[in-house]
Amino acid sequence: MDRSSCAHAMTRMCQVSIAGLRGSWRRVAGGVAVMLVALSASATVSCAATIGISMIPPVAFTQMLHDRIAEHAKSRGVDTQFVYAPEGAGAQQVAQIRAFIAAKVDALLVMPVDAAANATITRLAQEADIPLVYINSGPREDWFAGRVAFVLPNDLVAGRLQMRKLAQMLDGTGSVAIVSGHPTHDGSILRTQGVKEVMKEFPDLRIVAEGNADWDRVKARNLVAGWLAQGLSITAIAANNDEMAIGAAEAVEAAGIPAGRILIGGVDATADGIEAMQRKRLAVTIHQDAAIQGRRAVDDALALARHEAVTQYDWAPFELVTDRMSTAHFAR
Repeated sequence: MDRSSCAHAMTRMCQVSIAGLRGSWRRVAGGVAVMLVALSASATVSCAATIGISMIPPVAFTQMLHDRIAEHAKSRGVDTQFVYAPEGAGAQQVAQIRAFIAAKVDALLVMPVDAAANATITRLAQEADIPLVYINSGPREDWFAGRVAFVLPNDLVAGRLQMRKLAQMLDGTGSVAIVSGHPTHDGSILRTQGVKEVMKEFPDLRIVAEGNADWDRVKARNLVAGWLAQGLSITAIAANNDEMAIGAAEAVEAAGIPAGRILIGGVDATADGIEAMQRKRLAVTIHQDAAIQGRRAVDDALALARHEAVTQYDWAPFELVTDRMSTAHFAR
């Protein structure tokens, strides 16, 4: 039931109730008032809140995040409206937010596709006084006015965890190639920064190649294949996500290099990433919990819609995944 239908139903129910109870008003005015309030509350409960969700098209981890949001919203009796915009399409995402505001959704949940559009999205939500929750990525400032919250992983930590394990496996020496996601995405920037911070601690580790593959397996495969064709000596590849790590592994295999000779790291611990680890195609991945992010984002949006206080920056954890026991655990 949409909000206009809900309002009409509530009005009609109250009119019918008043007509039926008018004769008893004079006898038990307090009782009638209580009955009407209870009826109105019952009607309100039957009308689900609606969250408008704009995100990157669901593939690999974003598919996991999409599904966890939808599942938890359904468990809370909340209607969801999903729309999608590709990386870099900030104007498209802004237009989606305007449409949600015009439709009077109860809250907005946004996975940003372009950092340059975030300020406009935040302003639109603040002006409309509609709760806004950024999920997985978003602007990083000390404080935001209005009903704005963030459910974010610390991507800097992901890069650090990944590179520290690779450095340990390399005994602190070797040549590293970095495969980044989209060049304007906060997660890609921070994960790459984390990798480079750890490398500074090991003077015998050096970066021999770096490039963007837009989170895409095929683009990563082509990028790494080009490096190998140039004859670059690479002992480890640090990829910003599992999809690109798997693409790198495919390029290494196609070049006839035995598995394990080049250590490859990913991030997200997707089903494909875990399988690749179990097959020794990846040396390490970092678990990003889509269930925690989806649950907290929906719950924060509902709390803000009720004008309740929430933690403005709600950080979701990362966890290192390396051995058979870990992969068995995360594959469940």
